[in-house]
Amino acid sequence: MTTDIESYKKNGFLLLRNFFKKEEVDLILKDAKNIFLKQFVQKKYTEVTILENIKEAEFNAMMYRLFEEDLECLANCGKQAQHLISLHSLSICKSVVELLNAIGLITPIISTRPVLYFNHPKLAKEKVFYKVDAHQDWRSMQGSLNSVVIWLPLIDINKDLGALEIIPGSHLQGLKTNHIDYGFGMVEMTAEEKSKLISVKVKQGDVLIFSSLLIHQSGENITESPRWSCHFRYNDLDDETFKSRKYAHAYIYKPIDTLITPDFPGLQEIEKIFLK
Repeated sequence: MTTDIESYKKNGFLLLRNFFKKEEVDLILKDAKNIFLKQFVQKKYTEVTILENIKEAEFNAMMYRLFEEDLECLANCGKQAQHLISLHSLSICKSVVELLNAIGLITPIISTRPVLYFNHPKLAKEKVFYKVDAHQDWRSMQGSLNSVVIWLPLIDINKDLGALEIIPGSHLQGLKTNHIDYGFGMVEMTAEEKSKLISVKVKQGDVLIFSSLLIHQSGENITESPRWSCHFRYNDLDDETFKSRKYAHAYIYKPIDTLITPDFPGLQEIEKIFLK
């Protein structure tokens, strides 16, 4: 691992092949898709309740239909996918903690909850919701200077599907962000910097771990399928700059003030749950 650490320090990233078992990653994908499937059945798009019995093209078509007919429902399915137990379990598993220690985080701590993506132009009102141009994650994290991102594909992702593009060594340039766009710390690149971008082809089970200061961007998805992926972010409680900055925390989580569904729940609904 010594050579890998030196490579990480120099380039700002490591690509680890077959880091997770495919079945571990596939479980997250299936759990996420089943959230959408339950709504497809609810809306009578299909009567099929078993994910394995639906072809990928059919599933994708129903996702795109849901986007067009009920964006609120699709967005809520996406929000629920961020809270999957399988997703959170993988983000704190023993192999991840050992990797964080090996990469130099003495006392790793979660920066923000895991994020699961399903990106495609047919599932976005604006470009930033399916393709994020050059950015650095540190600007939104604002944690330890050795903070890292673990990015993993939930499916095999090649250039056509919009594989992640990175600039090796760009973390050494420091914070280059000049503005925030939907929470992303955007970076305006020169023509020379753009020429240094490399596309990282990954397969299910692979892991790309990189410095939160590494400049990276989404590739262009030119296929008919969403790009399913997720990422985990971590800070280090023993980073001296983090300690001196009083463990700065950039995220705000709070409930909304209004009742989403007016007059719900009533006694009738409650009795069906507890008195049936």
